[in-house]
Formats: sequence, structure tokens, C-alpha cells
Amino acid sequence: MNSVSIMTYFKRILTMIALVISVLVVQIPVEIIASSNAKGLSLIALGLLYIGGFVFFIWLAYLANQRIFKKSLQKLTKNDFKLAGKALLLFYVVEICLSTLNLLIYKESGTENNKEILSLLQSNPSVLVLMSITMVLFSPILEELVFRGFLIKGLVPHNKPFIAMVASGVLFSLGHASSNVISFMIYAALGMILAYLYLKTDKIEIPILLHFLNNLIATIIMVATLV
Repeated sequence: MNSVSIMTYFKRILTMIALVISVLVVQIPVEIIASSNAKGLSLIALGLLYIGGFVFFIWLAYLANQRIFKKSLQKLTKNDFKLAGKALLLFYVVEICLSTLNLLIYKESGTENNKEILSLLQSNPSVLVLMSITMVLFSPILEELVFRGFLIKGLVPHNKPFIAMVASGVLFSLGHASSNVISFMIYAALGMILAYLYLKTDKIEIPILLHFLNNLIATIIMVATLV
């Protein structure tokens, strides 16, 4: 982030708050489907609102990023895929270690966030389909544009990479339900690894790729447990 006026920085903070809220409210239609067991036209309308909401908020997040850091989309190279793969393995090592501690200390075998997702997935077949699509394809794009792209380029000093990683990890974890400090650390660790990739490569596409791979594997596992 280059030097900006206090007023500009304040506006960016307000934009960041709005973007974080968008990440949270975009899930409301599918939660309504799950709780009301909507059918027919109501189900179609809520489903379209859910998908359309993701597309709309991704577009807004992209525009917000472009206002502070104009950069065209970049192609992913073979090395980018290798880097994302290594980062994914690193996260799994960290996740296994923290999950083991979580089980030993708090007697919890999974995070509160995953439990809430599983509850939604098994509530309604339509929710299962809709969330499987958005968790893999849309959430990684929206969350990376917000918690990595805009946060790091718009609010964190460009010469403070450690602060950028910590801020990104903490804010990212706050957007996911946690029942204790260890489960909070799991999502914070993923956020920090994603931030590191962005800082290292200056390509938002790489953390999006890692986020996509992580969500794809997690979604397959979750769906498999419900079949």
C-alpha cells in the first residue's frame, strides 16, 4: 500500500467492512432454503438469488481491488501450480497438528465451521448442490479478493509483510465459526499461508487456486460422508 490520505484510508476501511459483510450475507439465501425447506418457485428464486449474490459481490470486490491496484488477470504457470501444491501440503501438516491438539485439549474432532456446513449440506438436497458449487468455485474467488487482495493492497503498509499475513489470517478466521482458540488458529493458519502466497508472487490467482483446491477436497470429503 502506497502512502494515502487519512480520508482515503478511512474510505478503504469502510469498503473493507462492506466487503466482509458481503462475504457473510451472501450465504443468507441458502440458509433460508435450509430452514424453510423451500420448494418450487421459492426454491428457484432463492437459488438464483444465492448464485447471483455471489456473482454480484465478486464483481464488486474485483472493482474495489481495481480501484487501488489496477492489474489484469494473469495466467497460471506450471511453477504456480507447484507452489500452490506445496502450500496445500504445508497447510495440511499444520491442520493435522492443530486438529490433534484440538482433540486432545477440547475433545473436538472438527471445527465449528465444518459442523455448521455439514448441518446445512444434509438439511436439503438443493442446499447440498448449491453449496457444493459455491464452496468450490465462488467462495475462493470472493474471499481471496477480500481477505488477501483488498486487505493487503489497500490497508496494510507494503513494507510490512508479517503484519499483512497476521492481519489477513486473523480477519479470515473471524469470518469462520470457531468454538475455541485452536480451531480459530486453523483458519488463521490457512489465511496466513494464502497471504504469503499473494505477497510472494503478487498474483491473486495463486491463493485463489490454493483456496479452490482446499475447498474442493474438503467438499468431496463432506459430501462423501453424507452419501
